[in-house]
Amino acid sequence: MKKNFIAVLLIFLSSAFVNAQNLVDISNTSTCEQALDISRFHIFGPTTAPAETGNMLNDFTLVKHPTWYIFTIQKSGILLFDIIPLNSKDNYDFMLFKDEPNFCQNYKEEKIKPIRSNFNPPANDKGLTGLSYSGDEPDFEKGIPVSKGDVFYLALNNMYRNGKGHTVFFKELKTIKVTGKITDSKNEKPLKADIRWRNLRNNNLYVSSQTEKKGSYEMEILLNSQENAFPKYELCVYSDKYFPDFKIFSTEEANKLNGKEINFALDKVKKGLNNETLGVIYFKGNEITIVPKSEYVKKKLLKFMKLNSKAKVVLEGHTNGLFPSTDVDFKLSSDRANVIKKYLTDNGIDAARIETEGMGSKNEIYPIPETEEEEGYNRRVEIRITDF
Repeated sequence: MKKNFIAVLLIFLSSAFVNAQNLVDISNTSTCEQALDISRFHIFGPTTAPAETGNMLNDFTLVKHPTWYIFTIQKSGILLFDIIPLNSKDNYDFMLFKDEPNFCQNYKEEKIKPIRSNFNPPANDKGLTGLSYSGDEPDFEKGIPVSKGDVFYLALNNMYRNGKGHTVFFKELKTIKVTGKITDSKNEKPLKADIRWRNLRNNNLYVSSQTEKKGSYEMEILLNSQENAFPKYELCVYSDKYFPDFKIFSTEEANKLNGKEINFALDKVKKGLNNETLGVIYFKGNEITIVPKSEYVKKKLLKFMKLNSKAKVVLEGHTNGLFPSTDVDFKLSSDRANVIKKYLTDNGIDAARIETEGMGSKNEIYPIPETEEEEGYNRRVEIRITDF
């Protein structure tokens, strides 16, 4: 998928809300006794807005718009879910309970407490809450190990009047094993390296490991077992004084990795231009838009800067034009360099570590280009490393 899951799903939810008959009616799910069984769903919703009922018991103490669900675990693993509001400004709280005899009566008598809950105002711009693997993300609690057949109650509440409905997205995790070897790209010597497996949808670091003396690694990775799910995963490796490298897998691809060998050959960092190792960032003609093939270089540069806190770079912008350079050439080349600088600073890199320089068209790779491809090589930002 070209867009991350949340962006795609939110667009879907927004369009669904316009057409009200597409929304699941939850007007009669306001009490524990009315809990709607959603066991068979991976994605339940989008729903209508919850009804306003007044006060709820236990931890929901203000005017409420409650919804109750019940579900049975279909596969043993880790229980994870996202609660996704139709209106990202809504404030959905939740309480999760494990079923027990006379549950609803015990709940009314306040004899039981939730095993997971979140009552915070939304700290993320999408209004999301739920259970994640680590529980480190804003508004998310830590996932729970569960067994097939376990039964849970999920109580939701929208704190705001005139709010909208929601979607509940369940995620199933499984463990698979991957192996590989990390070596120097020039001499093939084994490297001591860190290996990290991350869910790119929520940026959750699932597992990290290190190579053995011979540069080999073996690690168990977590991924969504629903092959039609949208998350993508990243396997990233890093070794001191080398550029990091990474591979990205769709959920479908990741589910086929069990027992596979995934090797990396890392390029050593040197001061000065690193065009052959780190790469060059190319742009569309007369634009500050990066061509798709250069997204990898941009992300690799960001990882390098994050993993090397002392690294400093000069971003040299270039254009394709007649020599001598015009004011337009110099401005465009500077703008291209500043686009990359903004990308780095927007992602947490200190601006003091980044210099930019507009070179105009004076250092063209092809001074007299004969093809569009040759012109494309002139439209670029080169990365000069001054310290690391």
